[in-house]
Amino acid sequence: MRKIPQTVKNAAKDLIEIYGDKFDYLGKYKGADAYVYQFPEGACTGFPVVYLVKDDKVEVVSGFLALDIIDYFLCVE
Repeated sequence: MRKIPQTVKNAAKDLIEIYGDKFDYLGKYKGADAYVYQFPEGACTGFPVVYLVKDDKVEVVSGFLALDIIDYFLCVE
């Protein structure tokens, strides 16, 4: 199990307060570590949220691009 960087948790603060602290590490995506926030089962939330971490900076990605990033890891495995 990979430790989630504090920068990701800081960026996801609002989600963590509402839904709890649960992430999955996806892997490397274009040189960044990719993490996806895991919403509770049955939660109606819309698009997933992916956090890309590179050089201690976090990019928050949602919408169709988040789906594309997750799909990338599904196709790679």
